[in-house]
Amino acid sequence: MKAIKAEILSIGNELLAGITINTNAAYIAKQLHSIGIEVQRITVIPDQTEEILQALAGAQQRAQVVICTGGLGPTPDDITKQALCRFFDVPLEFEPTVFEDVQRFLNHRRISLNQANREQAVIPKCDLVLHNHRGTAPGLYFKRHNTHFFFLPGVPGEVRHLMQKDVLALLAEFYRLKPITTRLLRTTGIPESRLIDKIGDLLEQYRQFRLAFLPRFRGVDLRFTLPQDAEQERKTFEEFVASVKNRLQKYIFTEEEKELEEALGEILKGKGLTLSVAESFTGGLLGDLITNVPGSSAYFLGGAVTYSNASKMQLLGVKQQTLQTFGAVSQETVLEMARGVQNLFKSDCAIATTGIAGPGGATAQKPVGLCYIAARFKDKERVKKFQFGADRIMNKQRGAIAGLELLRRLILNIE
Repeated sequence: MKAIKAEILSIGNELLAGITINTNAAYIAKQLHSIGIEVQRITVIPDQTEEILQALAGAQQRAQVVICTGGLGPTPDDITKQALCRFFDVPLEFEPTVFEDVQRFLNHRRISLNQANREQAVIPKCDLVLHNHRGTAPGLYFKRHNTHFFFLPGVPGEVRHLMQKDVLALLAEFYRLKPITTRLLRTTGIPESRLIDKIGDLLEQYRQFRLAFLPRFRGVDLRFTLPQDAEQERKTFEEFVASVKNRLQKYIFTEEEKELEEALGEILKGKGLTLSVAESFTGGLLGDLITNVPGSSAYFLGGAVTYSNASKMQLLGVKQQTLQTFGAVSQETVLEMARGVQNLFKSDCAIATTGIAGPGGATAQKPVGLCYIAARFKDKERVKKFQFGADRIMNKQRGAIAGLELLRRLILNIE
């Protein structure tokens, strides 16, 4: 079967101005790839009718699937509906089922209906309305010649809703698609260059398969892909994945689309353990990450953001002598912070952070980005020194992730 080619069109002046990040295009491309559809082009278009018409005409010539986001709302700059009427030569018409959707959505939020909301039910005559249960603008589907067009509102949550509810199911029906086989190994605590060094021989041995290295500030994702025309090599493909997994085992925290805080939470919950945190360097980010996980109240007892020396002493019991002798940014201080917060909350586990986030506060001996992190698991403890970069926000984020990973390895007895 020939590859099905798709294009993504993103409409909005705010995208071109850099005010809004185009997360919709990334999400849509990933979803299409997962079902075997190749995205060959992503285009960002201003809120101008002629630009929209030109982009649609070009996409129709090149692609079998076109997914367009943005411009379907009730504000004056939302002009996509008028452009669609011209492109498909169809009228605007009132759609009662969409009006019912709008009323239901607003009533649930106790918002009164106004004229702009009523206008949401006036849509181009399309082949299929994609009913939106997350907002007031419906999605629209047209088929012209050999191209399937999907038009979605620009709000990311609504895009995800309509992609999952309608778009992917319709595409699977149209093309009887076989999902692409992929495997994911999500790593942390090791840079991309060292990963390549560790598995370079395997990359050469299994060169017929695709392995993408996808760096993030949290770590590096390894995504394996078995080509659709290589089903006969599935066994060898799985051997490749297993070989890489075995080589990198201690750095891999999940094989699913989940974050480190979720993986650590599952470990804590599975072992019936509780956790508390003491934060200086990370300023509350650790607690934020931990509580982003639904159900984290089952294991997270609380935390203390002890930014000053006084709070470290008063809340955590850090000794004044320790601070005077070694300083707030030291292995000795962070260990006392971890012990103190574990005792304060009576938790099984604890994480503590201290460091110099920057840009000020550094000395020749203690530069910007220096961070000490301690983890405790019952009476076992580890402390690690990190030297991050010059960016304050990035340093805090890296420190929080490093703290989660330090505790994960301590609990699992991974060096």
